[in-house]
This record gives sequence, structure tokens and C-alpha cells, in this order.
Amino acid sequence: MATSTEFKGLFDSDGRYLGGDGEEAVLFATLGARYPGKLSFRQGLCVGAEMERGGAWRQPDGSPLDGVRFLLDFDGRLVRVLVDGGRVSLQEGGLDRPGRRQFLANLRVARNLFAHARAAANGPGADPAAAEAAQARAAVWLTPRSVDGFDAGDFPELVPARQQELPSAVQDFLAVAREVPPDQPATTDQYRRGAAALRRILGILEPYLALPDEGEKVEAALGKVPFPPAVVNWDYQLGHDSSDEPCVWVDLYLDDSLPGWEYGRTNLRLLGQIREALLAEGVTRWPYSRVRLATADKVR
Repeated sequence: MATSTEFKGLFDSDGRYLGGDGEEAVLFATLGARYPGKLSFRQGLCVGAEMERGGAWRQPDGSPLDGVRFLLDFDGRLVRVLVDGGRVSLQEGGLDRPGRRQFLANLRVARNLFAHARAAANGPGADPAAAEAAQARAAVWLTPRSVDGFDAGDFPELVPARQQELPSAVQDFLAVAREVPPDQPATTDQYRRGAAALRRILGILEPYLALPDEGEKVEAALGKVPFPPAVVNWDYQLGHDSSDEPCVWVDLYLDDSLPGWEYGRTNLRLLGQIREALLAEGVTRWPYSRVRLATADKVR
């Protein structure tokens, strides 16, 4: 479907599908990713939606969808589509507020750091108590900056129950994050409570944080690098260098207790391993690594 106007023309003034029974191909939108899919109709009402890599929305008894909201891409134009009682309506505008983009960018960093620390601490044979302590030490994401820019009004496409749950989860996260001193790691109790709140937020907004295909390759490559214990956590960004060449910026969060001369040596030693890992996954972007302190530089 080329335009939102053409899509809107498929429905009558009451939101009923003029074709009666049938399917329409659509392009679902998340921040930074697009996934093809389709909407299904029976007797003029929407009874199903399917998105590649994103599952399906369908009532067990085949009844019309109700209270479901999607974000669709029509030739680069983002449009909210609401399905209430099987009837479809479009709401355009207000989807690209700078604050929303910044919030989702911050949340993506927090999501990555949370996942990387968990993967490192829960290796084969890991002791649960030691793993939790290591994750608390690596919780550089447990800071108010991880949800900076949040505005509950920026997500009207969410179903009502999730619109109510999201602000509550963000406030729970902030309550814990504000307890953690800026120059100290989180305690295991703070980690548990912060992780629970972050999981709630991610459970609601994960579709907005999907990785592009190249990002998945970078994740896979960096996940295979044998980072030493001095590297408390890590993250990356796809970007361009000063010559406007594609590159990968890798952030290495190092233990603050290391002597100053060790930071540069660790960074230099790992850069070669990072480059080899990326090439092994078919990523040709040139890597640049940046050293950060685990407590002083909790989130960029």
C-alpha cells in the first residue's frame, strides 16, 4: 500500500473493511526497524494481524480485535492505526517528537547494558549469588538518565492497560535509580528492584527497540569477545567517523579501581580482538573503542 490515503479508502466511515472478507499487506513500524505483515478481515471487521518476527494478534474464538493499536509505515509516513471492535481508524501526526526519540535511544542503551551484563555473569557453572553481585556491579544502566525524556503521552498507540502500566514502571525504575549514589555501584537489592522495573518497561516497549540486521551481527560478534574481568560492561553504536566512513563505536566500561595506565593498555589489547570478531561475523565497519569508568560514566 503506497499511501495512507489509499489505505484509508479501504474502509467506510464507520471503519468497516469494504472488501468484507480478505487480507491487506501492511508494513509495521518500530523505532529503527520495519516488518512486513498483514491484517485479516471477516465480514468487514479486523480479526487478526500478523507481523514478521513479531508474532500475531488474534482472539482464540476468532472474534474481532478490540483495543489494539499499531504503528504502520506508508512510504516513509508513520501512521497510528487503531482497531476497536474490529473497526479500523487512522490517527496521523505527533509520532516523531524529539523527546520520544531521545527517550527510546536512552532506553535502548539501558536494554543493551542490562543484557550484556546478564550474559557475562550467567555463564556455564556460574554461582547464582556471585552472578547477581557481578550484575549489580555492572548495573551502569541503573541511573535516571536511562529513562530521560519519557512522556506517557508519546505512546497513544499502546492499548489502555499498557498506557497505564508504563508510567508506573518508569516511576518504579526512577525511585530505585535515584537511590544509587552517582559514584558507587548498585547494591544487590537495588539491582533486583531496578531490574524488575526495567523488565516491565522493556516488556511494554521492546517492539520499539528492535535491532537492524547489522546491529544483530555486531551484537553477536561482541558477545564472543573474551572481555577480561576489568571490563565491567560494554555497549556499542553504529555511526560514522570523522571521514564519514561507516564505523562501530564500542564503549568499554572499566573497573574504576584499575591504575590509570591500565586503561589505555586494556583498550588497545581489546581493539584487535574486537576487529577480528566483527570481521568473522561479516561486519566490515571499522571499530573504535572508548574507555569509560563503570561508576563515573554510568550511561553516556
